[in-house]
Amino acid sequence: MIKYIIKILIIIFISIFFDLIFTFFFFSKFNFYETIYPKLDHRIANINYHHSFRENVSTFDYWGKYKYRFITNSLGFKDKSNKEITKLTKSKKRIIIIGDSFTEGIGYEYDNTFVGLLDNDKITQNIEILNAGVASQSPIIYFKKIKYLIEEKKIKFDDLIVFLDISDIPDEYYYNIDFDSSYKKNFNLRDYLQEFFIKNSSIYLFLDLIFSKINQQKEKYILKYNASKEFKIDFFKTTNQKINLYKSLNVERGMWNHDIKSWNFHGFKGRKLADLYLNKLFTLCKENNIKFTLAIYPWPVHIFYEHDPSFHRDYWIDWAKNKNIKIIDFFEYFLKENPEELIEKYFINGDIHWNEEGHNFIYKILVKEYF
Repeated sequence: MIKYIIKILIIIFISIFFDLIFTFFFFSKFNFYETIYPKLDHRIANINYHHSFRENVSTFDYWGKYKYRFITNSLGFKDKSNKEITKLTKSKKRIIIIGDSFTEGIGYEYDNTFVGLLDNDKITQNIEILNAGVASQSPIIYFKKIKYLIEEKKIKFDDLIVFLDISDIPDEYYYNIDFDSSYKKNFNLRDYLQEFFIKNSSIYLFLDLIFSKINQQKEKYILKYNASKEFKIDFFKTTNQKINLYKSLNVERGMWNHDIKSWNFHGFKGRKLADLYLNKLFTLCKENNIKFTLAIYPWPVHIFYEHDPSFHRDYWIDWAKNKNIKIIDFFEYFLKENPEELIEKYFINGDIHWNEEGHNFIYKILVKEYF
């Protein structure tokens, strides 16, 4: 029995040894790991405001099936080129737009996002547009970032437009619990070993891909079942269109303004914190003679079900009105047509983010409402 176990261990050891050698001399030359698990090292920690983009990068970014060119300027803002952003603008006006992944324009190159479209439009009028949006940022980071730009970088600008997202509210709650200013991940032995073997073992990489595909199929059937229940249709007649619709409607971070359990858990506290930091940001802008504008917009779930607006939409409209702040309410533009057709038209399939046509729609509304 002991000899049998020793033989098995020797076979395993030899297999691992040759696997590592084979991977090193063959797989690594073709860079399979980075093809399957691409680097996102342009998304970095920031000691001043949690996380940001690396300055002056020209690389590729990924969002689901989308791969697209990603460029930043000297401030680490998503842009069309690695241009130098001076303290004082030569344009007659400089406008900064800040927000999370919607404002960043995740999934699309700069020129195809609403900020990029606005930039290309207004540059002919000698107006400079800068995109300070980064995925998963929220009011506490908006405040810290703008404060840093004004006080440390000495960047002068005239207007600030804040795109407040639904997910900013739970983000505020979680940042308040553990706001790690360095944004560094804690060492996790399991994650480290998994990354090591995926990079260095072709067998492990192959098995990881197989199990990943199996898990994707399992999740697809679960989603199909849930979609059939939600829309009350036969499981076998549930189309990919309905599955994508279900996915876009059921995103946990957007549930706080229609699900009482989520509201009690992080919605109430998160909105209170968002209020606090937007107040701080508004005061900072006022002290520096910067025009402050707030923009709010719906997710697919709010278009489809038209939930009680008092948790979010009405709250921020009143907030802006009480401070005599201009507010751009995109909700009204998304609540006029067939909800399902509207979601399919303006949002990435199975996602909460705008597609290319959605960005164009937002751009046109912004021109109309703001300029």
